[in-house]
Amino acid sequence: MKRLFTIFKLIRKDVVVMLFALINKRTPRAFRLAILAALVYLISPVDIVPDAIPAAGLVDDAVIVPAILAGLRQLLPPDVLEDCTDRAGNYGKYFPIIMGAATLLLLLWTGLVLYGIYRLLFS
Repeated sequence: MKRLFTIFKLIRKDVVVMLFALINKRTPRAFRLAILAALVYLISPVDIVPDAIPAAGLVDDAVIVPAILAGLRQLLPPDVLEDCTDRAGNYGKYFPIIMGAATLLLLLWTGLVLYGIYRLLFS
């Protein structure tokens, strides 16, 4: 279990670096599209191995997403990578706050959608 948390911590740093690379003006357009494709795969319900298969569906995401991040990190121009890594290091201490705020917004959004569905069905 400890090894799994270590992997998640490493992925978290790479994800933040890639998000900074996404908004950096010196990042090539093709690289931005690759980052967006990786993010779409990450949040997409369609996987190479379906999540319905016990354990294999989760291992799919745990292997493919870090591999994509590692590949993208090596393709990023060195000056942009250094700049984004420095910026990500500065924001690392705020990550728990950002994740808490994102979770709160997601819960509020979900509540609003459920309320809208309730109003449509029972009004």
